[in-house]
Amino acid sequence: MMVQPNKNGCMESTAIFMGQEIQAHTGFIWTMKFSPDGQYLATGGEDGVVRIWQVTSTDASSKPFNAEGGLVRKMNKRKFGFGRKKLIPSPVVVPNKIFQIEELPMQEFHGHGCDVLDVAWSNANFLVSSSMDKTVRLWQVGCNQCLNVFYHNNYVTCIQFNPIDDNYFISGSIDGKVRIWGVAEKRVVHWVDMRDIITAICYRPDGKQEFVVGSIAGTCRFYEASGIGVNLEAEIHIHGRKKTSGNKITSIQFSRDESRKVLITCEDSKLRIFDGIDVVRKFKALPKSGSQMSASFTSTGKHIISVGEDCRVYVWNYNDMCLQTSKHAKSVRSCEHFFCQDVSVAIPWLGQGPDHRHSARAPREGRMEGGSWIRDSEQFSIGNWFSIDGSGSSKGSATWPEEKLPLWDATVVERESYTYDQQQLCHTGANDHMSLPETWGLVIVAGGWNGTIKTFHNYGLPVRL
Repeated sequence: MMVQPNKNGCMESTAIFMGQEIQAHTGFIWTMKFSPDGQYLATGGEDGVVRIWQVTSTDASSKPFNAEGGLVRKMNKRKFGFGRKKLIPSPVVVPNKIFQIEELPMQEFHGHGCDVLDVAWSNANFLVSSSMDKTVRLWQVGCNQCLNVFYHNNYVTCIQFNPIDDNYFISGSIDGKVRIWGVAEKRVVHWVDMRDIITAICYRPDGKQEFVVGSIAGTCRFYEASGIGVNLEAEIHIHGRKKTSGNKITSIQFSRDESRKVLITCEDSKLRIFDGIDVVRKFKALPKSGSQMSASFTSTGKHIISVGEDCRVYVWNYNDMCLQTSKHAKSVRSCEHFFCQDVSVAIPWLGQGPDHRHSARAPREGRMEGGSWIRDSEQFSIGNWFSIDGSGSSKGSATWPEEKLPLWDATVVERESYTYDQQQLCHTGANDHMSLPETWGLVIVAGGWNGTIKTFHNYGLPVRL
């Protein structure tokens, strides 16, 4: 895929390619969520069917990489001063095994009479789905029957299981009411009236019975549930009390590592990080991006994936080391983005982790001879990748120094012939592994207005622009 940086000094997602395209639904895909263990993907949309997809892995050699787990590279044309374009080397590491979704659903859950608007997983792989048919339905992986139906007065826009007690889940509805349901009790155990259309909801993940509710008017309310009821703790008006267009809260997600930090996405094309009720960072998309329809932290919590109405998937670097107070909240415009036709939702696979990032090995010796550099990489093609020996297939693997990954400097690259041993590539023993950056191995799964699921993988290493 052609990935474009915006106001970046360094490009992290240098080699994103599309892995799969699956026709999953008839009509729009409104929602998709991975199970907590990353083994299943649940999707729902306009056709009213909830589908469960199994996550597996496949040999990289079975895909059109022409590589078996080594280091390959491509060249990107980027603009530098005076509109000039130069060729930039983008080192790429392909693991032996890559992420894959089985192309036929493992299960289909039928029962909703209208669009499925949201799905949510429990820690034990139970699933709830909410719909425009004014119900929430409870399902379980491996069981084809609906376990229970929870009736509402209007469309149910958002749901989430309690992160520490699977016996409870929370729902938000167009009728303005937040309901906490007891699964065993089969009834509402607590509720509160927000008096506004509810569009997003999220539990705090640290075990405290706190949650945030977002509305169509741009209000976020922080609640705490107790044995006697639900108490309002704080209220935020994203745009003050001004009644302007673009106020709607489109998604809310807490940071898993810092439970006070919450990511709130709004129709005004901005993503905001709150520490409690204080804005500490704002991420602003491209001027014509439109609404940011959803946003999610990656598994490491150091990057954010979002989707704009401009059919672009955005990758934001979230560095929480220098967060500021609300009076001096840092506004961030630097991002990387790529076009994805008809995209309606995109989420990162949360199975990515340290074990995956250190799974690639590298060759003990040998120079990286290049063959011909790619002349036109405006549209990325996997067939244009070059392997370690320049022959199109990798028999070895490449080693990067454990202590530091070289950051490729595009400003010094002007030759069309290039050898990696002239750079900062350092070879170590055969049993050593690479120390890879956070974005390496990133998997993004996107759902579309046309009912398709697409998977995207990044195996590129960072490049200084």
